[in-house]
Amino acid sequence: MRLSHLYLRAVIFLFISSANLVSEDKFIEVLTPQENRLQTELTLNVVVKADKKSVDAIKIASPLGVIDINLDNSREMQCKNISLRLGENRVVIRSYKNKILVDEKTRDVYVASQLYHQFKYPPQKYSKSYFHNDTNEKSCASCHNMSVNEVKGVAFVDVTKSNCYSCHKNITKEKYAHAPAANWLCTSCHDKKNQSKYLTQEPVNGSCFECHEENQELWSAAKYHHEPLDSGDCSRCHNPHASPYAMFIRKEVNEICLGCHKEQNSRAREKERSGCMGVDESQKCTSCHTPHASNQPFFLKKMVNKVIK
Repeated sequence: MRLSHLYLRAVIFLFISSANLVSEDKFIEVLTPQENRLQTELTLNVVVKADKKSVDAIKIASPLGVIDINLDNSREMQCKNISLRLGENRVVIRSYKNKILVDEKTRDVYVASQLYHQFKYPPQKYSKSYFHNDTNEKSCASCHNMSVNEVKGVAFVDVTKSNCYSCHKNITKEKYAHAPAANWLCTSCHDKKNQSKYLTQEPVNGSCFECHEENQELWSAAKYHHEPLDSGDCSRCHNPHASPYAMFIRKEVNEICLGCHKEQNSRAREKERSGCMGVDESQKCTSCHTPHASNQPFFLKKMVNKVIK
């Protein structure tokens, strides 16, 4: 009798467990980010579809901490913008009911950077994925106006009125904001379409030189061109949206330069041999070198008397 009772309990347990496995996907569905996503921005939009009857709280864990999604029961979709670090990021979206974990979804996201060798070549499993297509946008249309409401060349008086603002506002939160981004003239640069709407031109310098035409003429006439300029990769060193550093550079000047020119760090410190006065807290590489183009070897702003070895 006791054995049959235990057997019945085991059957009931297995039935409940299998029922939970079948219904698990109904708790939460992650629209973005897609698994193994590759990107270059340090911000990420997380968009989830939650079963409001089964979920009353959602938390997003990343290497930079845990953030709550403030659930809006009037919406089918819930979204949150989070910050990431360079390299691999494991993003875990956990849903709860009455403070009990009911579901967990994991997404791996890689933030690449051409400035640093260790982040330049992501593992093969990562690939670019895009959100803005007709299918994905339909899922957001109940809460967001997915059309472009900007007038070419006309800045918004109130940038919050841009249809792009609510989802992408964090890209301009830094001290220095690039004019097109600060005025939310997104399609000034995001005007291409291939796998997604609102892509940028590649290489990106074609878009940059539409406004910075004088710089293009000046640098093109110079004898020596720095590789990032010649490859058209302005966004390698400059963030096209915003940065805590002047001229929208991605890091402090010396940190950018030595990200690629690591060998110069120790070599330049041997000042008697190299004649270099830079690579310390008081002096920047750009004190002597121009980062774009020059008529002098080594992109010097002017020749020096001492021979550079």
